[in-house]
Amino acid sequence: MPESAPLLCTKRLGGLFPANPATEKALAALDHNGPVRIEIKRTRGNMKRMALYWVVLGKVAPILSDMCQGDAIDENMLHRILKDRRGLFTETVLPSGEVIKNYDSVSFHKMTENERAAYIDWAFETLAKWLNVPVTTLTEF
Repeated sequence: MPESAPLLCTKRLGGLFPANPATEKALAALDHNGPVRIEIKRTRGNMKRMALYWVVLGKVAPILSDMCQGDAIDENMLHRILKDRRGLFTETVLPSGEVIKNYDSVSFHKMTENERAAYIDWAFETLAKWLNVPVTTLTEF
């Protein structure tokens, strides 16, 4: 299954409220008159760190998009760009010789907590370098 920003909510006053930009976008796209199916799953690993990672990608993607040429970058595309730079993919060679990168082959749930933490630290350092800002700036809200 492809990795994308998780839809995270926090429980307050008996309701579920968006905890990250991806959830806000998903809720904004809903038909307000129709029912919604929600599946509650136990999370693995440090979800605060994972949520912070996706929030930072959501903040940084539009900024990088403005700095780049071509298609707009969203948090999912930025996640794949970072995985590419880190070498977190497998390759498939087609009969034509074309090499296809599979970014979904190395996913967060397959990593140990230490590997995820190291990847996220590296990702934040890389993004900070690209934007020419201190790493701490990325996590300020």
